[in-house]
Amino acid sequence: MAKPRDEKVMLAEHTLEVRHSASGTFLDERGYVADYIRQEGFFPHWQIDANVVNFRDESSSVKSEGAFVGYKSAGYVALNPQTRNYFPDRASSFWKLMLKNNHYKIPNPTRFGARTKVFVPSKNSFDEINKTLYETFFTENARSLIGGKEIDLQFTVDLKEDVFHVHLMGGPIHEDEAGRYFKFESEFFKQSGLFLDIDFYKTDGLSLNDIPALLRKAIDLTWHKAELIASSIGL
Repeated sequence: MAKPRDEKVMLAEHTLEVRHSASGTFLDERGYVADYIRQEGFFPHWQIDANVVNFRDESSSVKSEGAFVGYKSAGYVALNPQTRNYFPDRASSFWKLMLKNNHYKIPNPTRFGARTKVFVPSKNSFDEINKTLYETFFTENARSLIGGKEIDLQFTVDLKEDVFHVHLMGGPIHEDEAGRYFKFESEFFKQSGLFLDIDFYKTDGLSLNDIPALLRKAIDLTWHKAELIASSIGL
């Protein structure tokens, strides 16, 4: 559960995905990749499927973190990390570990993506959060043109920021609704609040060694954006 300095609760689920051209070599090296990551002590459990090796921290499922290496992509997942540095630190370490192996070479990346889903719980009701969001995102003139009574605002925005494209979705969610959007459990999901789904991605000029720096920059921008939106509606 990540918190800024003012102790505001902001729960998050992070995913790094690096896509590349299909690698036929990977299909012959799945066993090596699985053993390599476990022998390095990064993940204790793995599962080999047809086109991917999945890694996890628990024997049957991902509890806090997992990763994957496949014939078209590789990445890392963190569920509700305790600090904001945990995801970029661990994901970068996993990526660097894969690059260090002397047997399987990941092809040059074609897409970098860092997606974060954020839930900001609130003591305010759904209707109060929805009303504030509506008034924040729409001018009085725009609200007049739309007419009617706002019931449920969901927004989608595509942006260009720094070296990234950004796909941003969000809106208020009801009490006991947040659990539908996340792969972990939390007592805070009983509350209403703000949901954000922020995907930073880049498809040009990529190299394998650039991924950790891109990830750090994307996550810093993600948290900055989430903070601004939450603060603008008083959360």
